Amino acid sequence: MAEPEAKKQKTEESKEPTAPPELEGNAKPSSSKPLKPDVGFETSDCTLNVIPSLGGRVLMPLTDGGMQYLIGGARANLGIKKGRYVYEVKVVESHNPSEGPQRSFRSPVSRNLVRVGFSLQGSPLLLGETDDGVYFDSDGFYVAEQKRENVSQRFTRDSTVAVVLNLDASSPNAHTVSLFRDGVRISQPQKLPEKLKGKTLFPHLSFKNMTVHVNFGPPLVPLPFTCSSVAEVPTADGEAAVAPPKDGKYEVIFPVAVPDEGTFDWLDDFLEKNPKYVELSDRAIIKWAEKSGITHQEANTWKHCLDKPDPQFRIPLLDDFSARRVIQAVAPTQPRHYVVMEVKSNLVKEERAQLLKRFTEGYFKTVAQVVMGEPPQDFKAKVHQALLQEKQEKATIDWKRRKMEKEQERLVRKRQRELEEAKKRAEEEAKKKLEELERERAAAEAEAAAAAEAEARAAAGESTEAPKEGEEAKDVKMEPADAEEPKAEVKDEKSEVKEEKPEVKDEPMEPKEVKEEEPEPEEPCPVAELTEEDKAKWFLKKPVGDLSTWTLGGYFAKFSIPEKDEGFGDVRYAWSAETAAKEYLANFIRKNKITTKMEELQPGEWFKGKVGDWHKLLEEWRNKQREFQMRPAEGQMEQEEAEAPKEEEPKPEGAAPEGEEAPKEGEEKKEEAPKEEAKEKKESEVDPMAVEDVCNVGNDKPLFAAFAFEDWTLLNLRAELHLLSVAFLKDAGDPERIGIHEPNLAFYYQKYFKKQFVPKYYGAESNAELIEKLLKDTLHLNPESVMMTKHGEELDFGLLVKLTEVARRERQAKIDSGDETAKLRFEQPTMPPPPPQQAMGGYKGGFKGGFKGDKGDFKGFKGFGKDQGKKGFDKGKKGDKGFGKVDKGKGKSYGFGY
Repeated sequence: MAEPEAKKQKTEESKEPTAPPELEGNAKPSSSKPLKPDVGFETSDCTLNVIPSLGGRVLMPLTDGGMQYLIGGARANLGIKKGRYVYEVKVVESHNPSEGPQRSFRSPVSRNLVRVGFSLQGSPLLLGETDDGVYFDSDGFYVAEQKRENVSQRFTRDSTVAVVLNLDASSPNAHTVSLFRDGVRISQPQKLPEKLKGKTLFPHLSFKNMTVHVNFGPPLVPLPFTCSSVAEVPTADGEAAVAPPKDGKYEVIFPVAVPDEGTFDWLDDFLEKNPKYVELSDRAIIKWAEKSGITHQEANTWKHCLDKPDPQFRIPLLDDFSARRVIQAVAPTQPRHYVVMEVKSNLVKEERAQLLKRFTEGYFKTVAQVVMGEPPQDFKAKVHQALLQEKQEKATIDWKRRKMEKEQERLVRKRQRELEEAKKRAEEEAKKKLEELERERAAAEAEAAAAAEAEARAAAGESTEAPKEGEEAKDVKMEPADAEEPKAEVKDEKSEVKEEKPEVKDEPMEPKEVKEEEPEPEEPCPVAELTEEDKAKWFLKKPVGDLSTWTLGGYFAKFSIPEKDEGFGDVRYAWSAETAAKEYLANFIRKNKITTKMEELQPGEWFKGKVGDWHKLLEEWRNKQREFQMRPAEGQMEQEEAEAPKEEEPKPEGAAPEGEEAPKEGEEKKEEAPKEEAKEKKESEVDPMAVEDVCNVGNDKPLFAAFAFEDWTLLNLRAELHLLSVAFLKDAGDPERIGIHEPNLAFYYQKYFKKQFVPKYYGAESNAELIEKLLKDTLHLNPESVMMTKHGEELDFGLLVKLTEVARRERQAKIDSGDETAKLRFEQPTMPPPPPQQAMGGYKGGFKGGFKGDKGDFKGFKGFGKDQGKKGFDKGKKGDKGFGKVDKGKGKSYGFGY
């Protein structure tokens, strides 16, 4: 069996393509002194999840608390700018860490991977993030300029791979990089991108869940040719990385900035200029996960913000930010420059102190970087450039849309013209065919007539032969004139048909060319320009804020600028000086005290007592109005007694009393009209603002006697918003909170009255319109849109009744003059039906009283001759009281709350 297997293997080997000859020659011995014999990895050139050990020769990953999903990277501290050099990487250990409980998503990236290559100094530590490096990965791919190509074989654990960089201009493989596995070439030389030629390249590798041994010394496994190692790079061929700080101090910067005012824009600009600094924030963790190939859904939760984002990776150890806890524990142990980006915590003194406690090692210098006030011109220029680019993109999209719409309209018009032409051609062809059919039918009828005539003659015994010469005249004389006329007509028809037949030609109609319309002049792409308002902007508005609304509302009053005595090594001011920055922050706090909601605010005892008193008083007034409305009209009782019929003989209708003449028609009306006018004049002369008792303006008549549903609603709204304005100042307990910001009115109304505040219920589109249109006698908005009451804390609610009555009369006067816009159009909110017991109680009073009233009224009418129906009216009052109970129940069920 040995021979067949050997033959089979030889056959397979013969089928494989022959490898090209090795063009790399042996390196010449060098006597130059190495630039850096102890080549390794500085902590600052490794990601936070990479732990260098054994003098930097072994790199170990962190694989707990979500770190197992993040790729690590490390760049050597020596670069190569010419010559040919090699370094080796061996996978010592492959980890298989736990993925945590309830895993519901699997990462598309391999659990274990290794990337070996070269990159520029200052480039990102994750190979492949930008086009500043090239690498081979353990799956057999070569990546350059962010393009992935399968060019090599795989390598796994216990394999030793060597990466050869050839920058020797005299070599046939100049400006290439090659990969060898266990001393055998597994990749042909790959060209370096033009961007990397002529620049210093540093050995660089990235890995995940692997422990790797990196050898910069002589090769552990011999190559097909001799090659110098990275540790042997002389001064002329190499360049050392940036040296650590001379004083051994690494800065830990704490940016202190006003939320949503260029905070992260400043940070991005700072990191671009200072790539050695590492950002410590939740945002940085999310970016790291994205670069490691893990995607997440867009967060739309209430707590999502830039400072504390709420990603949804569907991986528990990443969603709960377990990686943050690991990083917080590891970062203080690794000497490097940091930027601690905690927007809220850096503004609160107590939380700043907790952050400072993490960086107490002697190699750290803590710096508070205050970024407040007016930014410099270069920052403004970037903001304006971003605004211009955004406007240009929007204008270009709109222009393309308009262009597409015009083209579609042109095609539609062209299609319509084509259809019209086709319709015309079809109509002409149909007309021709119809005429042809008519001619054929006429010819057929003529032939049929001729045949019928011939048959008729044959039946009569006439000869159908043509007459001989000389006999024609005789025949003509003997036959009557009528006999020859049909014959002549038939001949004429036949001749006509014969003459017309040659003219019929079945020629197809050629389609006419559709005339193209003249093209409209093409609209050029608009060029966006910044307006004066845009030029005045200092910061970009982001779709997601730096802090959530809840966080900002709860902490902005505690914001402060750091002092050096808090434990900072230095306090720097990037934009405005110290005094200007403190004033800027104070103005921000004052502004937010007006505009930001107080989530934790609760109604106080003063408000609860006043609201109870108001609702009780309102109910008394409504009952007073109902009682007044149920009373007989003024003077009705006296008139009934005076006009009561005495026991006398009835007089004829219209008869005058003894000694008086009967009044003429119309005279009685003339006497009554002045009385009614005087009555109306008397009522209109009552000044509501001069009334002392709103429950009695005269004759026990209340000032609110004519109030309708809308008037009671507005009276209640005046009182509620007045109480809300005063209670807010008391419960907030801050003199800088001068009132309720108009956009927050619905929020506080709900918190205090436990019901919704909807301006549309009152016929207004906004809170401002409602106050200006219907409540300006009680409330007003100051220039900062803060709602403020016009009356003091100890307001007499009777004043609100007077104001409501004045407004009612003014409104009614406008309506009487023909102004239909003065009418109130309130929407009564639909509410669910009351509980069965309450409904039965309300209807019981209503039906019972109403029925009695109707019954009494009927009796009174029946006994009209004796008591004029007084008993019936009295019983009717009882019925109205019953209905009053229903009104009371309804009033409680309405959303207006009176």
